[in-house]
Amino acid sequence: MKSVFNTVDILFGHFAHGFIIVFLYLALSLIAAFNLVSIPLYFFEYDAGLSDLDLSEVGLFIIFAASVWRFFARCFALNWTKWKALKRFVFVIAFAELFFSLFFSFYLIIELIDQGVLGVAILDKYADIQSFLSIFITIIAIYASTPLPNFYKSKDDAASNLPDNDLKNEQPAAMS
Repeated sequence: MKSVFNTVDILFGHFAHGFIIVFLYLALSLIAAFNLVSIPLYFFEYDAGLSDLDLSEVGLFIIFAASVWRFFARCFALNWTKWKALKRFVFVIAFAELFFSLFFSFYLIIELIDQGVLGVAILDKYADIQSFLSIFITIIAIYASTPLPNFYKSKDDAASNLPDNDLKNEQPAAMS
């Protein structure tokens, strides 16, 4: 009887683990997708086309595109799989948006305590700054999470690159 309960317990444990992993991947993917879709929509908010963009928006969009390209170029240069690169990218985008939303929620709580009521005017008051900061934090998060190669290949290379390494000024026999 003990092995039946053990088997059922293991089965339900694996099911719960799989369900939570799928749910978390789905939730983080939706947050990241919403954030990535909202970035171009922010730039073209007035439906006036390219004439609507100012220099800061164009610069921000170029920096965003360059940081995304850098992220995936480094991932593939380091022989990461597409799945590993996409998982990290989605996690970083979702984490940056959740991080920004946390501080924006603190701001709204402070405004609620200060004024007693929240209205559309409070959200509209700093909408441009909020969107700019959200995109800027996303760009910084993508740039910071880009995988980088190691500084050195082995312990010997690391030891020879240290400034205080004392090699006793040995020269090869041909040089003496």
